[in-house]
Amino acid sequence: MSFLVVFLVHDESRVRAVVFSSSTRERKIHPWVKVPAPLRSDDHNQWVQNAVGSMQANGFMYWVYEDQMHRVSLDTATMRFSVVELPQCLRNTRFDVGETNDGATSIVYSDQLNIGVLMQTRDNDGVERWLLDRVVPLGSELARVLRCGLDDDSVLNDLVENPDELIVLAVRDGYVYLATSSMYHDPRTPCWFLSLCLETMKLERLFRRACDNVVHPSIMEWPHCLVGNYGKFALEDAL
Repeated sequence: MSFLVVFLVHDESRVRAVVFSSSTRERKIHPWVKVPAPLRSDDHNQWVQNAVGSMQANGFMYWVYEDQMHRVSLDTATMRFSVVELPQCLRNTRFDVGETNDGATSIVYSDQLNIGVLMQTRDNDGVERWLLDRVVPLGSELARVLRCGLDDDSVLNDLVENPDELIVLAVRDGYVYLATSSMYHDPRTPCWFLSLCLETMKLERLFRRACDNVVHPSIMEWPHCLVGNYGKFALEDAL
């Protein structure tokens, strides 16, 4: 399987793509492209968010300005850049670009315990627009899901608090992956991973996080040894 490795290079007001192809083992440096000048609060030229990195959906890669005023997109089929102004509701929020279950490009963001969804549209002249589709409060549902299935005397109850925010980690194939605290924190502090179905807005608790580092959800093939197991994991079969 061949793949591309894409590097985003930028100076004070320009961007370019450097692409490495696994099939040809060659590197191609694309021309500089002028973009709207970012606002800077210091002297360095780092105006693209590094901590978030790039976001991907439907053959496009996305990077966000540090000031969260604009977003750079790269069409990986044509290697053409474009820049759009971010909607006001995304300022100072955590969000990710991904795809719904039917393949539509969307942005999902968190505002405290509310989750907002924006859908991508294009005008007749091809100009990209982002329209707010919905904002759903999840506070009461989150409190229920975190304690679902836990007995009153369960030790896990001590690891469940009432979080005051949700953090969007990723949007993949119609699901949003969330955390109840930031990626870098004291691992002894309770933190949980959750998933949210964009179609039904059903929230599910996945597992407790016990590390303080960046994570990237991915979809893997189900192990062949478990196919046909129907959820029965018998220890004696492994002895």
